[in-house]
Amino acid sequence: MLYYLIGALPYILQLLLIVHIIKNHKPFLWLWLIVFLPYIGGIVYIIMEIIPDLISSDAVGKMGRNLADAVNPGRKLSELESLVKRQDTIANRTKLADCYVSLERFEEAIALYDSCLTGPYSDDADLLVKKINALFLWGKTDTAKALMDEFKKKHKLENAYLVLLDLQLSGDWEKLMDIFTNTSNFRVGYVCAEHFAKSGDTSSTQKVIDIMEENLRLYKYLKRTENFAWYKKTKKLLG
Repeated sequence: MLYYLIGALPYILQLLLIVHIIKNHKPFLWLWLIVFLPYIGGIVYIIMEIIPDLISSDAVGKMGRNLADAVNPGRKLSELESLVKRQDTIANRTKLADCYVSLERFEEAIALYDSCLTGPYSDDADLLVKKINALFLWGKTDTAKALMDEFKKKHKLENAYLVLLDLQLSGDWEKLMDIFTNTSNFRVGYVCAEHFAKSGDTSSTQKVIDIMEENLRLYKYLKRTENFAWYKKTKKLLG
């Protein structure tokens, strides 16, 4: 009996994902992926749709605690700088570097990440990714890409964030647009729109916004997820 139950688990999971797609009005493309590519399609769906929704729900719970920092980011910075002076640990330095990135003080952030990438942490995957991201945001794309190439020799791109960062560094905007249009992931759409806006391609930026608005019209649930925040942020790219 147990043997048959274990054997049936993949089919049960597939059915649950199909129910989730229908109940939450997800794009029907996911149905085809999960039916015809059950394992790969299921994993991609969980990464691209279920996990972001869970993160969004968790973010709502944290909103009150983070409100003061959002209004006055300098307050958080001062607290972290004081904390590092009192307790100079890798964890605290990393938090301070992350704060520098959020304030676009990339040179200081990278210097801190480098100070952490020593000894047993010299090949720490999380720290390396943070440094690569900071370099990319700073406009040091070639340096970031070279570091990502080295990273991939030792580490796998184990989550959607890493895959997206790698595609950005590679300049594969066509692939990123495909991911956006096929999954309704507005974060990916924002990444594309931001690139187009910086390149002066307002028509492509508007196209991303049009796709977002069409999805919001078709799938009302999107307004209750982090996708809506990404939509509002994308709208601001055109003033």
